[in-house]
Amino acid sequence: MKTNKTGKLDSHWYGVKVLYQYFMVDKPNPENIDENYEEHQIFQESILLINAPSFDQAYEIAEKKAKECEDSYTNVYDQTVKFQFIESLDAFLLCEEEELPNGTEVYSRFLHVPKKESLANVLSRYYPEVTEDETDLIRKNFILRNRDFN
Repeated sequence: MKTNKTGKLDSHWYGVKVLYQYFMVDKPNPENIDENYEEHQIFQESILLINAPSFDQAYEIAEKKAKECEDSYTNVYDQTVKFQFIESLDAFLLCEEEELPNGTEVYSRFLHVPKKESLANVLSRYYPEVTEDETDLIRKNFILRNRDFN
């Protein structure tokens, strides 16, 4: 590994994608169940900005930070929700500069889809949170009203 003028290891900026899962520990309070309540699994994909000398160390730092973020809380349905780190998924070298310039790409990925696949299908498959139909309006409004949890 290279060292800089001060004798420290050169470091680079990485975007490390990590995956969290939300676990509902107990059953909801029946009195609180409304039209927005759904029983489903919730995962959160997050990209952490990490400064490290290598990919391996970027993963190690990101995993440590992700585990530090684990938490639990009570949701609007009186369920205990545990927020838990699952695993690091990918890392992306952002740049080798000390400071990140404005407009630095934080992360990208390629989607390989059949040629005949329509844009609408791609959006609904990979980005369902941005597609709109009448059945999703209640759910979207709920999500927008609860941005603090997103």
